[in-house]
Amino acid sequence: MIRLSTGFGDGIIIIVLILCIVLFMLIFQKKFIFKGLAMINKIILPSLIFKDLSKLKGYEKLIFGYRYWVTKNSL
Repeated sequence: MIRLSTGFGDGIIIIVLILCIVLFMLIFQKKFIFKGLAMINKIILPSLIFKDLSKLKGYEKLIFGYRYWVTKNSL
C-alpha cells in the first residue's frame, strides 16, 4: 500500500470520508433515512392493515409499533 505524506493509508482516508458523510446524513437528513426505512419496511415486513388490533400477538404489536414509528418520522 502506498502511504500518503500524512502517514495514513488510502483506506483510512476513505473510511473517514464515508463516516463524515454518514454523520452529515444523520444530522441533517433525518427524514431521508426514515423514508428509506419506510420503503424497506414496506417490502420486508408484513402488512397488518386487515387484522383487528386487539387480537394481535406480541410480536405483531411490536412490528405494528415499529412501522408506525418509522412512518410518523418519515412524514
